[in-house]
Order: sequence, then C-alpha cells, then structure tokens
Amino acid sequence: MPKVKKLKSVLLIDDDEVTNYINTIILKKAGCFQEIHAYRDGRAALNFLSELIEKRKQLPEILLLDVNMPKMSGWEFMEEYGQLDRHYLQHTMVIMLSMSLNPDDQLKLVEYDLVKGFKNKPLSEETVHGLVEEYLLNKESHQS
Repeated sequence: MPKVKKLKSVLLIDDDEVTNYINTIILKKAGCFQEIHAYRDGRAALNFLSELIEKRKQLPEILLLDVNMPKMSGWEFMEEYGQLDRHYLQHTMVIMLSMSLNPDDQLKLVEYDLVKGFKNKPLSEETVHGLVEEYLLNKESHQS
C-alpha cells in the first residue's frame, strides 16, 4: 500500500453539525492531515484565519467550504476571505462543498479566482486523497 502524503492542516466550514462530524471522520480516516479544524460558521472561521495571519502562521493548505449556510453563505465567506492578505491565501486551495451542484453556483465559480472547484457532500476518502494530490501537483508546478 503506498504511503499517504500528509499536509499540515485542513479547514472544514459547514453549518450542519452532522455533516461536519461525518466529514471530520472521513478526513481522519484518509490520514492526509496532521490537523483538522472544523467550524460551523463562516465568521468564526474567518476569525481563526485572521489570527493565524496575525501570528504569521501558515494557513490550512485545503479549505472545504459549504456553499449554503444560513448566517454567511460560502460565497459571502469568499468575499471576506478575499480581503485577507493574499500572500497567505495563495498557499490554500479552496473547494466549495454542496449536496447538489447548482448550475448557478458553478457559474459563480468564475467570479472567485481563489476557489479551485466543487465537490459533493459528504466527502469520501478517495475525494480527499485526490484533493491532496491536486494540491501537491499545483504546489510543485508553482515552484518550478
């Protein structure tokens, strides 16, 4: 069995407690991350990211963001996320999560250069491994 490549951390933002719980278990089972951070609210997640930037710490390599949340939608989150220090954001791959891929959301994707794609919920170990591979390939291509 090939060795699983590990990244430092992943940030999961989803208002649904059960979905967050299931996705956290899947992320742990995938074994790709040293740390898993999960928030049920976009504002709390933005505060967490701002604190990391203030302390000059690395942001999570992958950010998994629910599109449909009541207090702050995934798109509203992205508006504020895009205002953070771009130097830090360039090392994070943002993936939007949804139960059903709405064509309007797919069209919105082009408006947000920081969002790299969509995935269906719940996650699978295979999806997580694919995201880690994609992240590492993008990182290598930017270093060459």
